Amino acid sequence: MRIQRMNMRLALGLSVLLAVVTAAASEARVIESRIDAVTVYLGGAEVTRVANLELEAGSNLIVLQGLPAEIDRNSVRAHVESPDVSVETLNLDILEQREAHDGEVKRLEDAITEIKDRIASIDDDAAAARLQLSFLEGLTQDHAANERNRAAAGQADIDSWQHALETIGESASAAMQRVRNAGKARREAEKDLSVLERDLGDKRNQHPASMRLTLTLESASNQRTTLSLSYYQWSAIWTPSYSAYLDSRSSTLTLELSATIRQSTSEAWQDVLLTLSTASPSSTIVAPRQGSRFLDLLEDRVRGKPSPFGRAVQEPGVAVLEEAIPRVRVEQQPYSVSYRAPERASVSNNSDQARTIPLAESRSEVALVSRTNPRQYPHAFLAARYTHEADSPLLSGNMRVFVDGAYTGAARVTQFLPGAEVFLPMGQDRQIQVTAVDQGGEKGREGLLSNRSSEYTDHLFEIVNRHSRRAQVEVVDYYPVARDERIDVTVPRSATSPTERDFEDHPGVILWRKQLEPGETWRIRHQYEVTYPRETSLVESPGDAPKVN
Repeated sequence: MRIQRMNMRLALGLSVLLAVVTAAASEARVIESRIDAVTVYLGGAEVTRVANLELEAGSNLIVLQGLPAEIDRNSVRAHVESPDVSVETLNLDILEQREAHDGEVKRLEDAITEIKDRIASIDDDAAAARLQLSFLEGLTQDHAANERNRAAAGQADIDSWQHALETIGESASAAMQRVRNAGKARREAEKDLSVLERDLGDKRNQHPASMRLTLTLESASNQRTTLSLSYYQWSAIWTPSYSAYLDSRSSTLTLELSATIRQSTSEAWQDVLLTLSTASPSSTIVAPRQGSRFLDLLEDRVRGKPSPFGRAVQEPGVAVLEEAIPRVRVEQQPYSVSYRAPERASVSNNSDQARTIPLAESRSEVALVSRTNPRQYPHAFLAARYTHEADSPLLSGNMRVFVDGAYTGAARVTQFLPGAEVFLPMGQDRQIQVTAVDQGGEKGREGLLSNRSSEYTDHLFEIVNRHSRRAQVEVVDYYPVARDERIDVTVPRSATSPTERDFEDHPGVILWRKQLEPGETWRIRHQYEVTYPRETSLVESPGDAPKVN
């Protein structure tokens, strides 16, 4: 009897709970939303959706369906415009949509099959037209042979010959038109096929599910307001790119910054407010912890001999930024810069399509430098040097280069912080003539009784300025650095002393710098001697090369 009463109470409780859940579900309102704004980062994008709300006083249960399944759950934020409304709860759950996903895949596959059948029909029609042309060609040859025979027999029929030519010509013209029409139709069908195959690939890569957001909003009164929902997606990126225009006569460099935006999320961005940020969200936001490190000696090691050359202080930048001309609204934050597009834009979510937006333009007075490494490549390369005086960094990106209106090539720009010296490549300088001559270095022993071997390097570099103006030339080379104390590297007095040693913090790398007058010739004697124990072999290994900038 007691068990029966307990079962009745349990059934009553479940009925009440089911009624409450059913009532709550009936009160939930499904609302539509649209993408209004997108902030694209150097990795990922924050999407902001907006929805119009009609709220009643008290608790309101709101549901948004069809959100992308791949959004970062930790990034979801909801904000209501009215100050009298508070967000009490926010829940996300996945809705599987395998049936709808598979149906869309089937639709695309059927459309692709239909276009392939259409292309096959077009090819058949073109083949039939070409066969007709072949037949007409053979018919013409046969008719011509018959007419020649009849003419030889004195039975030529001019009217029949002209009528045959007209008939064959009309038929051939119609057949050739069919071939041309088939070619045009095939190209159009191939374009449609390419689009459908791309869409099918993107659809197959998408997760066959969507996200549902359920919100509980507490409203102080009956009112209309706007809900903003923001979430982060990783499958989006923007990359900086530059176009550099150098006016060599005025030594002025115009640098145009553009943004290339790509995204492969499950939703296209149609007519949105677009912002590009230099921030780079990451799953790692904490500096790594450092543990203790201990040293022990396992065996004696030969200490490397330090470089015998002192380091020279590099010259500061010689020019400053004249002006910066923004093409979008620029907002400078302490740790990032945001570029806001002046008007709404659309970005496709096809992975092979990109949107390019011009961001800013700067003009700088620059110092022109021709740099060469004669032993590696006996040619000079022009570069523009200036100090980056802007408040925001010069981001890394690809750069197209134009000198005096002519395209000279493309290069990769590395990042420069505010106040840094910028060194941008401008292409080959063919007016600086460079010659490298090996003067015949020697290899042997220091003396008859010596137990040491020696190698002597002797090169003559000759640089001629063929410009009609002064030119600053920089010559780069190296002295090898010993990592074994038994190796000695010496430089004779007859060698030309470099302007800088350990150039750009690279041991042994040296640089000569000089202003050359028009027609002036500059000769550099690059000499050094390496000695080492006779019973050993000398091995020279490369280190990291200095950056271009």
